[in-house]
Amino acid sequence: MNALADAATVPGPLPVVLMVFLGLCGFLWLFTGSGEDDAAMFPGPDRPAGALRSGLAISGDSLTSVTLMLLVGLIAFTGYDGVMFSLGCVTGIVLLALLVAEPLRRTGGHTVGDALARRFPVRAVRTGTALVTLCVCLPYLVLQLTVVGSVTGYALGLSSATTRTVGILVVGVLMLSLAVTGGARGTARVQAVKVVVLLVTFTVLAVLALHRVGWNPERLLGTAAAHSPLGDAFFGPGPQYGPGASGAANRLGQFVTLALAVSCMPQVTMRVLTAPPGRAVRTAAHWAVAQILLVSALIVTVGIGAAALLDTTALHAADPTGGSALFRLADVLSPGGGLVSVVFCAVLLTVLATVADVTLAAATTVARDLFPRTAEPGGAPGRRQERLARRAAALIGTAAIALAVQAADWNLLVLSTFAMTLAASALGPVLLYGLLWPRFTARGALWCLYSATAAVTVLVVFSPLLSGSPGAVLPDRDFSWTPLSNPGLVSVPVGFALGWLGSVSEGRATAPHDHARPSPGRTSHPAPPASAPSAPGPWPTSARVNSTTLPADRPTRAPHQGRTAPKGKPRRG
Repeated sequence: MNALADAATVPGPLPVVLMVFLGLCGFLWLFTGSGEDDAAMFPGPDRPAGALRSGLAISGDSLTSVTLMLLVGLIAFTGYDGVMFSLGCVTGIVLLALLVAEPLRRTGGHTVGDALARRFPVRAVRTGTALVTLCVCLPYLVLQLTVVGSVTGYALGLSSATTRTVGILVVGVLMLSLAVTGGARGTARVQAVKVVVLLVTFTVLAVLALHRVGWNPERLLGTAAAHSPLGDAFFGPGPQYGPGASGAANRLGQFVTLALAVSCMPQVTMRVLTAPPGRAVRTAAHWAVAQILLVSALIVTVGIGAAALLDTTALHAADPTGGSALFRLADVLSPGGGLVSVVFCAVLLTVLATVADVTLAAATTVARDLFPRTAEPGGAPGRRQERLARRAAALIGTAAIALAVQAADWNLLVLSTFAMTLAASALGPVLLYGLLWPRFTARGALWCLYSATAAVTVLVVFSPLLSGSPGAVLPDRDFSWTPLSNPGLVSVPVGFALGWLGSVSEGRATAPHDHARPSPGRTSHPAPPASAPSAPGPWPTSARVNSTTLPADRPTRAPHQGRTAPKGKPRRG
């Protein structure tokens, strides 16, 4: 992404547009935090968002600036492989709508840890889920913030490290302020605005690209193949990862990783949990699928247009990541800088919304899952948990900004691969098993979380992303022993297999009453008194009440009371 500032000629209006846009973002920050409930980190259920707005927020959380910029360049460079990348994102949203959205929303709560606590009210599962969630969120934040530095350097026409650092600091602080003060509902409004802006922007780009070829899609495809150095191979698999078994394994691993990761990323599940309950969450998920389908179709059209209208050979030499293809295409379609300025604002708004929501998801995880005792009795969020979530958001955002400044010169594909693969390998199996498999146990959840995390870490560290290749983080060293740049093909089955093995090895199905009684704040069910009987039954122990467990100030009722009249007195009624 660092080649972005050097890859294109900077139009004159962009520096002015940058200043105006930052001012508008400041106004948006004030607007989103104007109401007390709107600014709440844990919004109450009295004013649920509508299905359409919830669908916009869900689809917006699955669209990041890195996806938009790199996907256009990937399609322009590789054709078929880039289209399959886009199809993986669409598959993830479809999986969310079909399998995850409704059962997850029925569990209630604010995090995946809340959802799992209904079945496993033990501290270990909640803590493990929180740690994995933070390991997903932090690299994801660093990745998005480095894009801010590159885009800001492009807007100002400067490529120095100082310019990138200033861009990361200024825009990062603005985004952090939105996360801390905007709250869940405030940032949902920003996501809705982001999706609308992206739809309008990419529609304009696609229409102009088709206009250049006489509104003939077949001619657009033919021109793209003719201008690409791949020729007819532009429409076939292989350019991104090469032929052979390792290339096929990388392509399949990338697709599986994207499909699972998009459906269980922390910011996406956070939006599902704040969607309206009942059938409305299904409607919101359907809206999200429709919006992602439309945006993906537009991105594919724009990417093929970039291959047809740009010199992809020169573009690849100047910017191997392809991040500048979107801006170059906008400049070709509408010279003068106006359309480039619109694209720039859309990308920056995408970064703003993504960073704010990922920070919010990480902060709520810290407050709800790492420190559940800060909740009110019964598990409801209180003022203490609100304050803790805001402090956690400030701390996580500050750490992400500091790391982004240090990692500005890295090949950041390693961060994206680690975050997405970890989400798909650890959070995906735990979430699907926890919602859909009755025999899933706490032991299976812990085995899945920690074994998948270890597998992803080892496979990424010893992959070509970190060493042994020209584009690696450490290109001068070589300690890679696996050819997999996308280790999801190995780590995802590891997560599912050990989740299953841990559950069946426990020897019995797990229900909420099989575990240790939770303390207040860990689950929505209050813990029973110590004298409560532990006889088995089809309901949680905390819901079973008899005369021996009632408080002293509540007298027990005689067995005949309410059914037969006392002896010697006439029966009433």
